[in-house]
Amino acid sequence: MPSPLVALDIAILLPPDISASVEQLNKQLAAPPEGFRFDKRHLPHISLVQQFSPTTELKAVQQTIEHIVRDHPPLDLTLASVKANETTSSLTVTPSSALDTLHRRLMDQLAAFDIGVGDEGAFSQTDNKQTSSVRPRDITWVSQFRTDAAYDAFVPHVTLGVGALETTAPKVTFTASVIALCLLGRFCTCQEVLAFWELSTP
Repeated sequence: MPSPLVALDIAILLPPDISASVEQLNKQLAAPPEGFRFDKRHLPHISLVQQFSPTTELKAVQQTIEHIVRDHPPLDLTLASVKANETTSSLTVTPSSALDTLHRRLMDQLAAFDIGVGDEGAFSQTDNKQTSSVRPRDITWVSQFRTDAAYDAFVPHVTLGVGALETTAPKVTFTASVIALCLLGRFCTCQEVLAFWELSTP
């Protein structure tokens, strides 16, 4: 029986050249099943919102996102430095008022579709049998995103993979023009793009 919930990520997708460099860094970290590899079903991204929502509200979620982003100009973003915590490495994104405002608008408007705590069935199960099981920490992270990782606690970043990266990365600035609604999978990776929008200057 399909889950009545979906684990969603509203994310900025990276342009091809930036994605290619991020993929090279990912290859220096743990491979499946301990980690993951970026590919067509594991997309490098910057999360703006993560939440559990009813499957019956997906159309309304898409309409809400479209209303916010349809006239939004592209974002100039900077990948600043490599940072590691106890389990993963990431590239920090320099905060900006435009990025913070977009994050807050999406969080505010999508709160009506956030049901709080979800379960494993809400995630994509498209990985192979070795890596398909969603970790408890994945469920916890999405459940607590609104309280622990949003608004004043929002730290924009690109998760590179599992493990500590033994290198640095040059600071790079780029223009981001794609916002996607994704279904999350193991390691809170963006595994299925449900819809996407191109940002353009009005």
